[in-house]
Amino acid sequence: MTMLRTSQQERHETPSQRADRNYVELVQELRVAQTGVQILFAFLLSLSFLDTFPRDDPAFDGVLTAALLGSAGAALCFMAPVVAHRLHFRTGRKERLVWVGHWMVLHGSLLLVLAMDLSVWLVLAAVWSKAVATATAVALPVVALVLWVGLPWLLIRRDERGERDEPGAEPAADRGSALHAGTG
Repeated sequence: MTMLRTSQQERHETPSQRADRNYVELVQELRVAQTGVQILFAFLLSLSFLDTFPRDDPAFDGVLTAALLGSAGAALCFMAPVVAHRLHFRTGRKERLVWVGHWMVLHGSLLLVLAMDLSVWLVLAAVWSKAVATATAVALPVVALVLWVGLPWLLIRRDERGERDEPGAEPAADRGSALHAGTG
């Protein structure tokens, strides 16, 4: 199925309306990410207090510290757009806040992948072995990179070339004015 591209011209929005819509979309996305990072952060905070946590191995202490700091950093990045919005409420800077929020979400997502990866290492190293944990910890960011960057990039390139997603679908080049370059 070939997807139609959206354009600003079709939306009939003022710049303020677009900034408002983009900010609302950003906050909705943050709700998903924030919940996950809060659960991970709580898990990591409690982990060192468990009797079964390997206290005699400095590798576990280092990885736990890094995972905890990564999840705390991700939580701060995910909260930043909301706090910035409160600080700049009614100052006419919504477009700038959307861009700041965009970059904070990207940085928070990288920190979240780091925290998730290290958390997986902690669990797998305790349950299986450090070798299994390390192999998995190397693979997990690659999977995140493929899902978050590679696949979207591939789909965008495919759409730009006008390739069909399913047999019999109308190619993008044949839809004429229904397609417009622009951002969503």
